[in-house]
This record gives sequence, structure tokens and C-alpha cells, in this order.
Amino acid sequence: MISEGFVIGIDDTDSAESGGTGGLVRALAAQARAEGAGEPEGVTRHALWTSDKVSATERNHCYALVLRSDRSVLEIEDFVVEFARAEAERDADPGVAILSRHSDMPHILAFGRRSQQELMRLDWAQTFSTEANVALRALGRDRQGSIGALAAVGLRAGGGDGYFIDLDGLRELNGRVTAGQIRERTIIEHVLDEDGEELDRDDLIETFDWVRPHLEEGQPTLHATRSSEDRKLWLLDHRRPSDAGDED
Repeated sequence: MISEGFVIGIDDTDSAESGGTGGLVRALAAQARAEGAGEPEGVTRHALWTSDKVSATERNHCYALVLRSDRSVLEIEDFVVEFARAEAERDADPGVAILSRHSDMPHILAFGRRSQQELMRLDWAQTFSTEANVALRALGRDRQGSIGALAAVGLRAGGGDGYFIDLDGLRELNGRVTAGQIRERTIIEHVLDEDGEELDRDDLIETFDWVRPHLEEGQPTLHATRSSEDRKLWLLDHRRPSDAGDED
């Protein structure tokens, strides 16, 4: 059977009192693996345009998951929608988008990039999804979550935005580890210095107990800077932001 990497976008499943959407998407990835629905290839977080006109529990973020599966897009859609309906907060306004190999990725990437620069409308999301053959489901009363969900699949599929909050082995990287250990314990292949050169396998890296690689050229990528106090130690550039939330 043909296996493909479906890009799943989800947004607006939480409320001000609940856990975040990132935690829900991580749970979706775990359940997909447990039930044999597919093999998750990491969850990413993407920042969208922030404005008083945008309803958001914290900052305006959306989340995407790549799920490699031999199921049809309709089967994946049913699985994700059922999970989102069951797990989203009652007062939330969730949306789900699914991009397959039959979708027009550049068209949806354009939507995602515009979502980072301006306030997008629901009818635009519906038009973009139809034109690009992307499954889009609005599960809430106001249907606004579908905008962020569609932006999430475009930005993830584009391969050059956001950072990973979930990846096999990622959360076990704590304290100081070598570049070689990072490559051995995860699928992260690129650990780069200030000049974009790969660190040697024995180079020691301070993780600050929070390793979140950027999505660059479709790959999880880490950047490190040499410590000014210890020339044998490298410091990860990506530190935990103040708005990371519990789901990150």
C-alpha cells in the first residue's frame, strides 16, 4: 500500500482555563501511533499575526503534525475530527485541516504566510482550501479555528517555519549532551554553529533542559553558539520563550 505524509493542522481547541492546543496535538500523535493510524513525524508550533482583533487564549499560535500513514485522506480526516471533537474544550472553536499528496502545497503556504501578516477571513480560508484540495473542517460555533488550522498545514508543509514541540527522543535531551548524542537519540541531523557548519560529534552542548529545533528546509535543525566562558561548551540558541505555555 502507498504510504504518505499527511500534514494535519489544528487550532483553537483550548480555553483560557484549559491545557493548550499543543498538548492536544501531541496526544493526537500518541494515539495515532497507539491505534496504528500512522507514524507521527513531529509536532510543530507556528506563530500567526497577533492583534486585538484575533481571539486567542495567549499568543496567536497554531500547530501541525505530519502523520505517515497508508490510510486514505478520508480515513485520516475521520480519525482526527473524532479526536478533536472528543478532546477539545466545550467552549473552544476548533478547526482541522489535512493536506495530502493531491493538494496544492504552494497555494496553502501562501495562505499561511499571509496569516502571519494580516487578519484572514473565514471565507478566504474556505476558498483557499477548496482551490488547493485541502480538507478543512470547522468544528466550532464560529468556525474561526479553521483559519489557523489551514495556516498551520501550509507553514508546516512549506518546511521553513516554526519549531518542534514534539519529536521522538526530544524531551529526553536534558542537561549537557554531545552533538553526536543528539543525532543518535533523535532524527535531528543538523546541529549547526554560528557559521552554519555542523558541530563535531564530541562537541558538548548545554540544552538548558529545553530542546526545540527549528523547522528549516523540511528538517529539524538546531543552532548553537560557543560559550564565552568555556570555549569547549556550546549553548543552544533557542531558549524557552516566556509564552511557551505548558504544552511546549
